[in-house]
Amino acid sequence: MRRKWFIRLLFSYLPIFILVIFSLSIIFFVIVNNVSREQAKRSNEVFMEQILVQLDRTLELINQQIMKETNYNEELKGYYFKSLQNSFDTLVVPSKKLRETITALPLVESIYMYRAEDGRILSRNAIMPLEEFGDQQFAAQILQNGAPLKWLPVRAYKEFTEDAPTDVVTLVRNVPLLGGERGFIVVNVGVQRIAEYIMEMSSSKFSYIHLEDQNGTPIINTNESQVGSEISSAISAYTGWIIHSGMRDGGLFYVFSRIHWIWLGIIGGTLLICLIWLIAATRRNYRPVEMIVEQIRQFAKQKSQLLTVSGGQDEFRFIETALNRLIEQTNLYDRKRQEDLHYRRQYFFQKTLTGSKAISPEDWAGELNGLDVDKLHDLEGLVVAVIEIDKYQTFTNVYHQQDQGLLKFVVKSVVNEIADKYDVPVWSEWISNERLGVLYGTASDGADSLLTFKSMGEELREWVESHLHFSVTTGIGSSVEEVSEISLSYEDAINALKYKTVLGCAGTFLYSEMNAKSPDIIYSNLDIVRKLTSCFKQNNEEWELIFEDIFANLRDNLSSKEEIAIAINYLNYHLNQSLKEMAYDYRGRWDLEIYPKLSEAVKTFETLDEIKEQVRELLMEAFGHIQKMREKRSGHSLIQDIKLYIEGSYADPNLSLQLISDHFQLNTKYVSQLFKEEMGEKFVDYLALLRIRHARQLLEQTQASIQDIATQVGYTHSLSFIRMFKKVMTVTPGDYRKQHVYARVLKQ
Repeated sequence: MRRKWFIRLLFSYLPIFILVIFSLSIIFFVIVNNVSREQAKRSNEVFMEQILVQLDRTLELINQQIMKETNYNEELKGYYFKSLQNSFDTLVVPSKKLRETITALPLVESIYMYRAEDGRILSRNAIMPLEEFGDQQFAAQILQNGAPLKWLPVRAYKEFTEDAPTDVVTLVRNVPLLGGERGFIVVNVGVQRIAEYIMEMSSSKFSYIHLEDQNGTPIINTNESQVGSEISSAISAYTGWIIHSGMRDGGLFYVFSRIHWIWLGIIGGTLLICLIWLIAATRRNYRPVEMIVEQIRQFAKQKSQLLTVSGGQDEFRFIETALNRLIEQTNLYDRKRQEDLHYRRQYFFQKTLTGSKAISPEDWAGELNGLDVDKLHDLEGLVVAVIEIDKYQTFTNVYHQQDQGLLKFVVKSVVNEIADKYDVPVWSEWISNERLGVLYGTASDGADSLLTFKSMGEELREWVESHLHFSVTTGIGSSVEEVSEISLSYEDAINALKYKTVLGCAGTFLYSEMNAKSPDIIYSNLDIVRKLTSCFKQNNEEWELIFEDIFANLRDNLSSKEEIAIAINYLNYHLNQSLKEMAYDYRGRWDLEIYPKLSEAVKTFETLDEIKEQVRELLMEAFGHIQKMREKRSGHSLIQDIKLYIEGSYADPNLSLQLISDHFQLNTKYVSQLFKEEMGEKFVDYLALLRIRHARQLLEQTQASIQDIATQVGYTHSLSFIRMFKKVMTVTPGDYRKQHVYARVLKQ
């Protein structure tokens, strides 16, 4: 077994190697010369045709441009058609236009115009009589014989009689085009410029190009000092010019295409070197392989006989078995590691956003390094954005579970690609079924960065709408500097996302912009809806008065149909969200009948009075149904007593569900469940809203400090009061007081 693998390795590919080299060498020496010549010929033909086509296109473009300018450009036509008394329109403007046209057409050497009315020539440099013009002989010939249809052969041109002549090819066009009674325009393309233009495309050490006009006058002759053999030639159908192309004699290509024995020697020497190298390398490389096989065999004998039995006496089979087992174990380890890393990233990301885990800057840096997202180190600001799939219920109904995962992966990938495009560090994870959390890093915490993130959100929205069959809405929080403040930016992003109900789906909302809206708009349109929802859910008939206030506000503000629809949709949304917390007996009819009718009414109404009556009837129907259901339930009167007790004790910082249970001698879980079913919300939420309502009254009607107000409504610590107030009202107590004062001033 010691030599078996070595011999097999050596003789398995040695004959194939020799035969392949030998066959390729024979084939090479038979066809290399013809193939190289044919390829060179074909390449030159294609290249020559390309040059000729490009040159024709350029000259034709000049012709078309001149015809366009002389027929449609009022500045040039002024020289021929406007009054001779207006020297500005007939001389200055056309001369300026001539210079602009020459600049726009690089091959053009000069352009001049002849006016038959007074026999004068206008060029870019001067205006003069035909008798004083340097090209008067050519111009006189055109006057006598008329303008030719095609480009003229190479000729000598000079603008002034004392100038040295320059070789040009010329195009002449009548003005007007069909008659020419007004004169003509002459375009001179420099032969030297044509040569430079072609040289830029045809610089080669192995070929030459010779171009001559229809009379055989050379226009360009590259590599004139070299002797070569012509391969092909062609005539331009547009200009009649002839182009010749061929291969130069001499040089490295010439030598190697003719001296075959040099190649034979190289191939033979290479074959001999390869043979020697093959034997030496095989002998040298076999030794470590043999050591590996021996080590695996010794290990297998110590652990089990499985490898020895499955491998037999075949070294390849023996190594394959061992490597397959090693690869399987490695893949299994890597897969588990990737899964663990994925869950770790998601867990750490959610804890960071929600602020449920205190993180120091050192812990933050260490965690990021371990999770391969270290680009968020050492940044001036951090901003959280939350991207939500619109109409998620429809999304889940349309797509299977596997398709949903694929589409979410696409959305996340697009978010990361857009961030890379803007060179913004990013970390994104799905934090719920319909929401993608995104943490952006920024070098500054200014408004410009937030506008950049808004642009990125708009780009994502447009991409999703263009390529996928659903839409997304993005809420962007405020910029924070400390890692511990990321949760505040997350809360702001969630609050910004709430405006989707008012402003519609498929949008990008900055919390700073939403929070900066006019107090009149916020508190006269949105806050009043929250009041109605609270009264409606708590069986308070005052909701009808608030309902009247909503529509009175819409009427007083002369609201448009779109604004009315937004207000009603916002009302429907809040009512629907609030009633979801109540028992099914209460909300069953709402879900099945009333809410769909409300949504349909918004789509079809024509006048404010019409939608007002429709909504009132539906809400009265829902309110009456909920009231009847409550009266039938045994816990209704108990809940009313509990409400009265809470109203009288809300300022007690120790007020809790346990305290209420003890007071009424009831089980805590029973009171909690009964409260949620009857009121449609948890006890803690109800108590918080009650305290915030009283706090708002104190902020509006008194000048008490924030600390005093917090104590009066049942909060021991002002920070807890501020956080809860901002969560409910989306603004801090201080900002709320300022906005209320501002709104009061506006009303006055």
